[in-house]
Amino acid sequence: MMLGQQPQGPSLAITAHNASDLQNVETFGKQDPYFQFSLDITNPKSFQKSFVHKDAGKNPVWNQSFNIPLNREPELFVEIMDEEMTADAVIGFAAIPLTQVYNAPGATLYGNFDLYTTALKQVGTVTLTLTAHNLPGTAPGYGAPSSSPIRGESRINEIHQKRIKSLKSKEVATEVGAAALGGLFAVGAGLLANKLVQDGHKKEQARKEQEAEAQAERERLESEKKALEEQRSTYERTHSEEEAKLAREQEALRVQQKFNSSSEDQARIAREQEALRIQQKFNSSSREEHHEHHHHSKHHSSWNATGTYSVGEKVTYQGREFICLQGHTSNPTWEPTQAHSLWRAE
Repeated sequence: MMLGQQPQGPSLAITAHNASDLQNVETFGKQDPYFQFSLDITNPKSFQKSFVHKDAGKNPVWNQSFNIPLNREPELFVEIMDEEMTADAVIGFAAIPLTQVYNAPGATLYGNFDLYTTALKQVGTVTLTLTAHNLPGTAPGYGAPSSSPIRGESRINEIHQKRIKSLKSKEVATEVGAAALGGLFAVGAGLLANKLVQDGHKKEQARKEQEAEAQAERERLESEKKALEEQRSTYERTHSEEEAKLAREQEALRVQQKFNSSSEDQARIAREQEALRIQQKFNSSSREEHHEHHHHSKHHSSWNATGTYSVGEKVTYQGREFICLQGHTSNPTWEPTQAHSLWRAE
């Protein structure tokens, strides 16, 4: 939809200003570039395109504007094509993330966006002004763009890349078929020769691009392989370090347990030695008390009315000596002169 036919609701205004430093896909003469775009890469019929800038070569200018309905799609898919008599040739393509537009002041972005080949090679830039209108959550998109374009973000979407590969395959097949058909009607051998040379160049270019794609894929796989090897090496090193750390911790625990066990044994032995020492001291004290008792016994202590006596123990009472016949604890009525069952005079 051309600018001026603004749809109701949210919309995206696109102004295709120009492209710069494009690769040349034309073997003879100058290429005739045009710009085409879509928000839905899965629908080939959704693409809209600018007019063809005849003989523009590597630096076409369009300054053409469009306005399309917008539903917060994540990407805008752009392609620069070379118009041909048979199948149009792809010059470059890119996917432009629209978050940079939604987040820009006034939801307007004036920028240069890199273009690519299917072999991931950068092949020039396209200059666009992108404005989001009536989008919920954004400021009104009518602010004036900056005086000079900024460097915008663009990338390769895998689905878009497959579409471009398919277009290039059709282009080569169509060119080869056209060359064969043209040979039937060629008036001059020179015309046919030139056409065959041109087709040969395109086939060679397609072959080189396929080789470049294959090389890029090999490099990607090699890079992934290297990254996986580094991850495995890091994991093995970390695992080994963790095992060594665990072994050290287990050994330290074993030593600590052994030390604790030894300390407990030493404490137990100390307790036993202390108990033995106390027992020995007690036994020694008992022997001393017994010896003292016998020592006193030999001196025939005086009879004590409340004393305790054992068999054979001797006392003096009223100037006489008595020997104990039965162990007992005395009382005042059991005087040795009276208690003949307990005492006997010597």
